[in-house]
Amino acid sequence: MTTAQSAGAETQAVALQLSELVLKTGRYVDMRAFYTHVLGHGPFYERTPDPDAPPRPAGMPERAVDVRLGFFRIHDGPHNQVLALFGIDSLAGTDASGPGLHHFQFGVDSLGDLVGQHEHMTSVGVRPHRAANHGQATSFYYRDPDRNIVEFSSANFATVEDEVAFMSGPVFAANPSGLELDPDRFAARYRAGDPIRELLRLDNRAVAL
Repeated sequence: MTTAQSAGAETQAVALQLSELVLKTGRYVDMRAFYTHVLGHGPFYERTPDPDAPPRPAGMPERAVDVRLGFFRIHDGPHNQVLALFGIDSLAGTDASGPGLHHFQFGVDSLGDLVGQHEHMTSVGVRPHRAANHGQATSFYYRDPDRNIVEFSSANFATVEDEVAFMSGPVFAANPSGLELDPDRFAARYRAGDPIRELLRLDNRAVAL
């Protein structure tokens, strides 16, 4: 610790990007198939541990060298975004409902992309367990083979300023969950050409669950 830090000098957080999400699983094959479908491509790197490698030191968390692993590219840019799977056979059959990850979100560019992703998931029999217009965004939620909740979400506002203004207002304060949706009726009304403004009304009973 420097003299300035020890004297209580103020510090400032640097700008961060979420660049990697790692899920550990006892169902590597099923999880690999699920996320290959979600992302539209398989892992860009996979590795199976060497059975003759030295054992992991006691008390150390699993390392990449210790597990079957796969890395999926989500987004290329100045800060690449990667989803990784750590296959750990001893986790097979464990309950995922305890403390830890609740859900994670993939953003999509438009409401049309959200409906398209819903149709893509439905094509292999994967159904949303929930869909909602939260007011600031519309989201469909799915479960992967390990029962992790995977959210696909489209912004309802064109600018961050409009989104923040809505979230600072009384409607969101009263009900941050928004309107629970019937995902199939919502998708059908979108494909039928209902105006976006009408589809996204929080009192639209035609698409409500």
